[in-house]
Amino acid sequence: MKFQTEYGEVEITVNAIRRLVYLAVMETYGPISIGSDNWFSKWFTSEEGKIKVEEDEYGRISVDIFVEVEYGTKVTEVGRNIEENVKHKLSYLANCENVEVNVHIIGVR
Repeated sequence: MKFQTEYGEVEITVNAIRRLVYLAVMETYGPISIGSDNWFSKWFTSEEGKIKVEEDEYGRISVDIFVEVEYGTKVTEVGRNIEENVKHKLSYLANCENVEVNVHIIGVR
């Protein structure tokens, strides 16, 4: 992702955005861990690697997050809070305005 400032051009990599998303999810109340959509990647990737970040040709960013939530929390509220927190952090820290955040609740612990 590239954008222009008064001092020059800034490029933010997908890995940097993935790290910002990971930190935003972990500071939200409710999620216990970031999971995965398949069993193979549970064993062979880090938690950050289980967040899918894609950028299309128009500069829009799509984020898929797979989380396990804490037992006793309202699942819909946790999902909504994660979505809002990720959007806020990406717009504030990375100047990402066109962000689509998809939260997938894959389990309760």
